Amino acid sequence: MFDRICTDIHSSDPLFAPLLAICPELEMFPPLGDLPYSRYLLVSKNQDSIGKARQMGIASASPNPELKADILAKEVKALRPYLSFINDPVEGCDLFIFDMGNVVVKNIHMLGKVSRRLGLDKEEFKSDYRNYDFAMMDGTLPIEAYWEHVRSKFGITVEGNPFAKDFTPHFNEEVVNLIKALRSEGKRVVCGSNTFAPHWDILERMGALALFDKSYASHEMGISKPARQFFEHILAKEKAEAKKTYYIDDYEENIVQASTLGMQCLLYTDGIRQSASEKLNEAFGL
Repeated sequence: MFDRICTDIHSSDPLFAPLLAICPELEMFPPLGDLPYSRYLLVSKNQDSIGKARQMGIASASPNPELKADILAKEVKALRPYLSFINDPVEGCDLFIFDMGNVVVKNIHMLGKVSRRLGLDKEEFKSDYRNYDFAMMDGTLPIEAYWEHVRSKFGITVEGNPFAKDFTPHFNEEVVNLIKALRSEGKRVVCGSNTFAPHWDILERMGALALFDKSYASHEMGISKPARQFFEHILAKEKAEAKKTYYIDDYEENIVQASTLGMQCLLYTDGIRQSASEKLNEAFGL
């Protein structure tokens, strides 16, 4: 996703107004701001500018210059899934889907604690873990099989399940309060989370799952985010339309996928313009 748009299109061009509407902090190309170039998106009809942007590490979108102004505006709107600074308003939504980790609960990171417990180099352990995390979240790799791999690879003794010992989440009260408020208004509120059994069991015991009308866990579904099928599965089970669904997550890739399916979305992370809390307040009128 991108934090800002830059362009070499002038104000007299029909595309400039819809660009400015979607990004009030629109910058001219090349950008002079202090953001990394990778966080900018260039919108340009000029192939020389697009080539220069590519050399700078700036991604680009090139609308068809032959299209009429109203079609150009629709093309600009199509950029929405890739723009981190836009919070979709809550309009006409019947279903609300919340991610769990770093949204409903905080303090979810445990790899550093696990590596210290096992006496392993943190970065080496994390690098190896990333080869297996999605298989565990998809439910295709049993947790014990993963720890057997760790014992073999690192030549260590692993007692019990460190994933459970070192997972100590706590509630994020502003989101918990929002969920309660939505349900009190009669809204359907569900959870859609990438997780695996040891963490899901802890979340259930602490009462996190009881906050929702229904909770969908990747290891039980057999598919994890950001796969399109993850969201389609929930929509199908809930008999909901994407355009009437609101989704909140802290991962950009997940927001992009949900948004391209037609959901209204909020990226619940601190941005350059607003904090996560401010985004939540703006979208829900808190």
